Amino acid sequence: MPRLNFKLLTILLVTFATIISAELFIVHVGKNGDFIYDPQKTTGLKIGDVVQFVWDSGPHSVTPSDGPDGSCTQSTAIPEIQSPTSDPGHNVTFEIKEDTPSKVFYFCSVSDHCDEGMHGSLERA
Repeated sequence: MPRLNFKLLTILLVTFATIISAELFIVHVGKNGDFIYDPQKTTGLKIGDVVQFVWDSGPHSVTPSDGPDGSCTQSTAIPEIQSPTSDPGHNVTFEIKEDTPSKVFYFCSVSDHCDEGMHGSLERA
């Protein structure tokens, strides 16, 4: 029985350490009314980190693609993070999990925003 308690304690400590070390990364959507994500590339992400997409202006989306960077084709493997919206109250978060690909590409699916350069990526450390 003591061995089981030690294993449980170890699992709890590892889980707690992961939660405490998690960081919040902010990506602005449509900053200054432009067709951009700011920053365009977010790097150094770890499991447990959270990326918050903050709506600054306009109707935009956060639509994953399978890449490469700048691809405007929706992913077949990753569900949409945020469908098109212009409501600043629709800020969304994306958590980096164990099954999250090492690099996640995304773009704005509204009109020709992606062709105008509205695309970005998240990259694990």
